[in-house]
Formats: sequence, structure tokens, C-alpha cells
Amino acid sequence: MAEQLVCPACGSSDSAGLFHAKDHLVSNSEFLVRRCNDCGMGWTADPPPEEEAGNYYLSEEYISHSDRKQSIADYIYHLARNFMLSRKRRLVVSAVGKKTGSLVDIGSGTGYFAAFMKKRGWQVTGIEISDNAREYSVARFAIRAVTPAEIREMPPGSADCITFWHVLEHLYDPDMWMGEVNRILRDDGRCIIALPNFASADSTWFRNRWAALDVPRHLWHFTPAAFVRFAGRHELACEKISALPLDLFYISCLSYRNEGKSIPLIRGVATGLFIALRNLFRKEQASSLVYVVSKKKP
Repeated sequence: MAEQLVCPACGSSDSAGLFHAKDHLVSNSEFLVRRCNDCGMGWTADPPPEEEAGNYYLSEEYISHSDRKQSIADYIYHLARNFMLSRKRRLVVSAVGKKTGSLVDIGSGTGYFAAFMKKRGWQVTGIEISDNAREYSVARFAIRAVTPAEIREMPPGSADCITFWHVLEHLYDPDMWMGEVNRILRDDGRCIIALPNFASADSTWFRNRWAALDVPRHLWHFTPAAFVRFAGRHELACEKISALPLDLFYISCLSYRNEGKSIPLIRGVATGLFIALRNLFRKEQASSLVYVVSKKKP
């Protein structure tokens, strides 16, 4: 695949290679990360072709698809996910202003969030590219989960809320997906997008060892400023930005584990505490951010 030189957020061609990062999950290959000199957006410049991308998810350690519980990192992931389900629901209810409604969860994985919202009265459709994860979610939770292509069959203005929980950074055609958001979102609806923060304190700390780079699965590395510009290009306004505080600790532990460091859990927690305290009142430094966006008013 040809190296991408144009920034997907602002369209600038003024970018530079920042560093190479390693795929610790599947291939052990290194991939180039470029950064826009205008808006700070980063991207994986030389990812595999889209038709080969599935090969880079073929690992039991890719937990959002496998749902495994074997390592300490796995258990931390599950504890954090279970803790966050209620918070995600509160984010949805607060953003939309409704306790129930229609929700589309893009990148629904093994279905935990979709099932959680369904139990609380929401009409939920999950969209998931992985056949195994999608079939698991249907069998375990009896939710409606469909393939990505089926989003085009959803009626215009049919969703009160659309969620991307750490998904947009994986998508080969984010412009198409934002177009679909604009099409199926109601005029008073909200889209909630969680993303790793390429401008975070832990990104600066770990640099090319930062686990949230997750190359080549993560194609786009958004900063807050870059995301606001990207959303604006698609006639979407960013209304609110909030932090996901637990991600800092998970990503720090995973970064040390990927390096092969001893006691990665203790190192990760200690580093996370240090970074969190140093940046206590600097939300823009958070490891992951949640953006609430709405359609721009005519």
C-alpha cells in the first residue's frame, strides 16, 4: 500500500515521519508513524492493504474480539470494561437527553456494551466486522449485530445515538463512516467517539513504545485539535470532550509488558499514578478522550 502523505484531519501535505513503531501482537513488524506539522494528527503511513488487515487481528490476545481471561492484563481489561459500562451509559443518557432510544454501536466487539444498553431499554444494533466476535455477541447476548456493509441499509435519521468506543482509529475509510453518521443520526441526536489521545502525557512518555499506537491496527492517531477539525470537515460539531481515566493505567501496563519489562503491572500502575498526578487538571493530557458530537445547525 502506498505511503499516505496527506493529513486525514486537515488535508495538509506538510507532514514528517515521526518514528517507527512495532506490532507486538501478531507480526513483530515495524510501521512508520507520520505526524502532520499543521494540526498534530498522526497516522500509520504504511499499513497493510485493507483486504489483508484481518490477518493482524488473528490473535487470542486481541481481547475485544476473543474475550479471553488468561493474563493479568486480560483481567485488568475486563475489570475496567465492567466498571466503564455504567459510565458509558451515563454518557449516552447525558449526551442524548433520553433514558431510552435507538442506539447504533459501531465496533460492538463481543457485545457487552450493546447488551448492557439493551437490558436498560435501548433499541440497539451492533456493527462488527469480526465474524467470530459478532456471532459470539449474538449467541451470548441475543443482540442484533450486523456487518459493516449493512449500515447503508439503515434509514436516514433513525439513530438517537451512535457510539464508537475505540473504533474510529481502526477504520480504513473514516470519511465514509462520518458520512454515514451524518446520514443516520437524528437532527437532535449525538455521536460519542472514544479515541486514544496522540497528544497525551503517556504518549509523550512512551513515544514509539506507547501501546495505544497498536500499529498497524490503529491507522489514525488523533489529537484533540485534529479530531475537532476532522469532525468539522464532516459537518459535525464537537460539543464536549471528557477523559477516560482508567485507560492510562491499562495502556501503561501494556506498554511495559510489550517491552518485556519485569513486573509490568506494578511499573504501569506506578507510572500511571505519576502521570495522572502531574497532569491532574490537564484534561487534554489524558490517555483517552471521549468526544460528543452533533450535526452542525444549518
